[in-house]
Amino acid sequence: MSSNNNQTGKVTSFRKKGANSLNIRGTRISAQNAQLLTSTGSSTLDFFIGGGLAVGTLCLIEEDLYNSYSHVLVKYFLTEGVANNHKLFLSSGITSIRVPEVKKTEATFQNPGLKDELKIAWRYQKQQTTFASDIQAYSYNHGYDLSKTLPEEMLKNCSISTWDPFEKNPEDCYENEQSFISFPYSHLLERISSEITSNGYRTSAKSCDNIMRLAITSLGSPLWNSGSEKNQEVSIIRFLYLLKGLLRTSFAVAVITMPSYILQNQVFRSRVRQVCDTVINLESFVGSDKKSNPVFKEYNGLLQLVKLPVLNTFVYPNKTSDLAFKLKRKDFIIERWHLPPEFGEDQEEPASFGCSGQKNKLDF
Repeated sequence: MSSNNNQTGKVTSFRKKGANSLNIRGTRISAQNAQLLTSTGSSTLDFFIGGGLAVGTLCLIEEDLYNSYSHVLVKYFLTEGVANNHKLFLSSGITSIRVPEVKKTEATFQNPGLKDELKIAWRYQKQQTTFASDIQAYSYNHGYDLSKTLPEEMLKNCSISTWDPFEKNPEDCYENEQSFISFPYSHLLERISSEITSNGYRTSAKSCDNIMRLAITSLGSPLWNSGSEKNQEVSIIRFLYLLKGLLRTSFAVAVITMPSYILQNQVFRSRVRQVCDTVINLESFVGSDKKSNPVFKEYNGLLQLVKLPVLNTFVYPNKTSDLAFKLKRKDFIIERWHLPPEFGEDQEEPASFGCSGQKNKLDF
């Protein structure tokens, strides 16, 4: 790292050594903690988590009840990797995932509420305009259209590796119970380590001009059955710990989704959250009483930032926890959630003075 004063007496700014030496497509250096960031694929999500996912970290998405919206974030994450020609590794029981198409025009955040004339004070309109411009400043992804599917030609040009929990070797299912991690988590970890090492994504490598994106969906579901429930919980915790350690020494970032019914045990949930760097919880309004509540009529669910990574800083970088999302035909938008303002539909009662001739409400 450079010193504050050089030999000529000029004052130089503090810079982390090697921070500006990396020039990887689809990444940028954070101005807050000098971490290498990459986009989640969603401009609004990048804004609320501090600019994107830090390379070398582990992100957990707690799926909504019916897994109606969590897979959208995974699609964004994978499509951003395809657009930047990143190395992709997908572990999912789904045979094929339809990823959205890259928009032809430059991605911009458009809030339809800005087009309508607001019925509240002008200062609130100015705040919303500032909020939209802030998201545009954070946005460095390509922008995607959920109504269209990415052409297969673009997928063929991208390096994609897959691992399916269905592909089980009968001999592997009867591993020694004394093993540190049970099958299939042990084989998945070995496969990830092999992909990172063979493709040169270790931080010990002399040069690296790309990153690796890992996506693991529905971790711990019945597809991952590894014996008893207690044995599976222990294997998941150990798998996450080892995966996190592997990511810390690699140019890779991982996004994992877990079903809500797996996280019913509060002790197990807290341990999983403690291991992961970023934790996002999705609450869908499908099958909930909130769907009929007029307060939530514009949204499809709530999004909670349970945990954000604290890297090279002492301040917890949480901007707000009251977030809501809405899925449109082409976009998945995350916004700050707030109660709608009252527009004074009820007639205001005229003010009365104590010395007036009108009858007081306290008179008997």
